[in-house]
Amino acid sequence: MRKTISLLGLLMVVVFWAPASLSQEQDEVLTNADIVMLTDAGVPAEAIVNKINSTRTNFDTSVEQLVELSKAGVDASVLAAMTNQDSNANSKPEADPKPEADPQPGVDPQQAAKPDPVEPADEQTAAAPPAVSRQPPASSGQTATARMVNAGSTFSDALRSGGFGPEMAVVPAGRFRMGCAKRRDCFPDERPVHRVTIAQDLAVSKYAVTFDDYDRFAGARKPLDEGWGRGRRPVINVSWENATAYAVWLAAETGEHYRLLTEAEWEYAARAGSAKKFHFGDDASQLCRYGNHADASTDYEWRNTDCSDGVGKRTSVVGRYAPNAFGLYDMHGNVWEWVQDCWNDHYRRAPKDGSSWLEGDCSKRVLRGGAWGYEPESLRSAFRTSLNARTRSYGIGFRVARVVSP
Repeated sequence: MRKTISLLGLLMVVVFWAPASLSQEQDEVLTNADIVMLTDAGVPAEAIVNKINSTRTNFDTSVEQLVELSKAGVDASVLAAMTNQDSNANSKPEADPKPEADPQPGVDPQQAAKPDPVEPADEQTAAAPPAVSRQPPASSGQTATARMVNAGSTFSDALRSGGFGPEMAVVPAGRFRMGCAKRRDCFPDERPVHRVTIAQDLAVSKYAVTFDDYDRFAGARKPLDEGWGRGRRPVINVSWENATAYAVWLAAETGEHYRLLTEAEWEYAARAGSAKKFHFGDDASQLCRYGNHADASTDYEWRNTDCSDGVGKRTSVVGRYAPNAFGLYDMHGNVWEWVQDCWNDHYRRAPKDGSSWLEGDCSKRVLRGGAWGYEPESLRSAFRTSLNARTRSYGIGFRVARVVSP
């Protein structure tokens, strides 16, 4: 809920809408605080951008400040304009500093009644036999910035600093039943099942954000890859705060509205029209065609003994397995994926319009999709868990969404 407009805020709006000759007076300098005030006052984003482009500015566009501005509701187009105006716009922002104490890997063991295998002490990678599987597309065929896109299309937005952002797939609008509709094999936090409407098409990254994507943002503070390699493997050892900062940076680099998916958007995208356990059905013996998880080649007691997916105790390069009906890869397994929402252990009063649920325990954020060291149960479309927003792990990554221009 927006703050009540103060007298000072009203004065700012009056000044803002004054004739251009007044707005360009030499003693007027816009700061971060002014942008927040204008946003709180309900001034349209396009008007704020025009103000930025016609007025002297003194912005702090460090990653930390961009994150705070995004949390305050400042539109991505405004953030991009601020970055372009900043005198230090050519210096790449750095990722959040690493916490003093490394968190324990895996999912929160205090979450009741959830199968939560403890990550093995041995972090050495198992030998992975060659797999006959879908390979990732070559990176050389990316398209230029696309502002008008249609459902089913793919594109990559150009970055201001050079190169392209993640490859995106446009997911069509629709409705679905969110949660676990089965009579068995469900957990209380997956209910009540409720109908959610995704009213507009949404672009979702085809793959989890990779090291190639993230390292452009991270600069010298690159997250550890556990010795498994970087490139087209999903970025790991990133917190929710890191993931959010990357999305803000990507929005500023492209001028488009990038963010994390909401939990409802994530499940809608993962299901791709399916009401089954997985987007391809209920048969876990088929899971190895679609996702990297604890398969028969591992020695985990919770492993899926029905098949082998070709990768052992580590992440896989993205796109190795078959996609779902929306053209999205690795929605089951490989890495857990951060989403926007705060943690609630039920769906009572959950939003039905696909928006993020920002009530509950907001020190924790929701994780979806399962990971390479987890059993099929944790890879179900309805399965959900949470961790502290500052936690990093070698089993956690994320993907991004982007608002599609009408």
